Amino acid sequence: MRVRVPDYFDGFSCLAGACPHSCCIGWEVVLDEDTVRRYQQLPGALGERLRDAMALDGEDVCFPLDGRRCPFLNQENLCDIHCALGPEATSVTCREHPRFIEDYGPFQEITLSAACPKANELLLGTRDPLTFSERQDNQPTEDGDEWLDWLVPLRDRLLDLLRDRSRSLKARLRDFLLITGEAQQLFDSENMAELAAFCTGSWATSAETNAGSGSWEAAACRCLQDLEIKARCKAQKISVKNLLEQTQINRNFIYDLEKGGQIPSAEKLERIAVYFAFRYLLKVVNDGDLLGRAQFCALGVLVTDRLSRFVGLPEALRLFSREIEHNEDNLDTLLEQFWQTEGLSLSALLAAFGG
Repeated sequence: MRVRVPDYFDGFSCLAGACPHSCCIGWEVVLDEDTVRRYQQLPGALGERLRDAMALDGEDVCFPLDGRRCPFLNQENLCDIHCALGPEATSVTCREHPRFIEDYGPFQEITLSAACPKANELLLGTRDPLTFSERQDNQPTEDGDEWLDWLVPLRDRLLDLLRDRSRSLKARLRDFLLITGEAQQLFDSENMAELAAFCTGSWATSAETNAGSGSWEAAACRCLQDLEIKARCKAQKISVKNLLEQTQINRNFIYDLEKGGQIPSAEKLERIAVYFAFRYLLKVVNDGDLLGRAQFCALGVLVTDRLSRFVGLPEALRLFSREIEHNEDNLDTLLEQFWQTEGLSLSALLAAFGG
């Protein structure tokens, strides 16, 4: 199978006990069926401890948190299971994190969650354009969705558009939204021939204009109030929602440099846009909502840009990824709000980029 990964993928290694935001703190570990069976049969004191710790959460078996920590996270911030039995003995959740793995049939794509400090550092550690490489593994392939034949080249061209540094980033993001809006109309008509022609044809670009209204911020704040912010985030003093509220209060953005606040570079915001676009656009095969996912990508750039004024770009992106990307209910709610809330509509987001 072909596997696509970001260009910094091979540079990733878990920080383990040195991680400043351990995924073993504040994250309830869900156990897969194979791991549950293994733990049920494991002899000795560790086996007994594992079985005592397992609990049902709805239909899932999990390790409930003990003081916001996984019960197997020791005082050195290392995993007792990993130390005693090796990484293969941990659950699929633990082995795969921070990887987002998407199987599309004939190929697979893997990204590294920006909620992970090391992955975050790799993504934002350079101003070079973000690219992706392809490799082969021995996994079997399956037939893919027929729409992938035009979705893949469309996304490739959109990634190139986002990386075109001859134009301002706001102009690129505006055209990114306009083009996905056109593609959505063709997608809704289910006209494969027109879609194929659109993906390979010429695209008109809009003129450069000044950045527009910030009305999207108020709408985003209202929407975030309805999102499920799990206990791991409620325990934090800083969240995406309360930082956005601060931007509403302080329209002049008095930067708190002691907390790392700064104006992010366009090159790093571009890398964030490309990260989101690569991860989300092909997921349209699940529900047909291409434009909604493009709007999510644009909103992700807007939110992290605003929050960076207070906490710096890496922390802003980490918070957004942790609270939104890692919660499917929150993602689904946002996709609905792009169609239902005027302040998050296509026209509102275009206005944010001067369109």
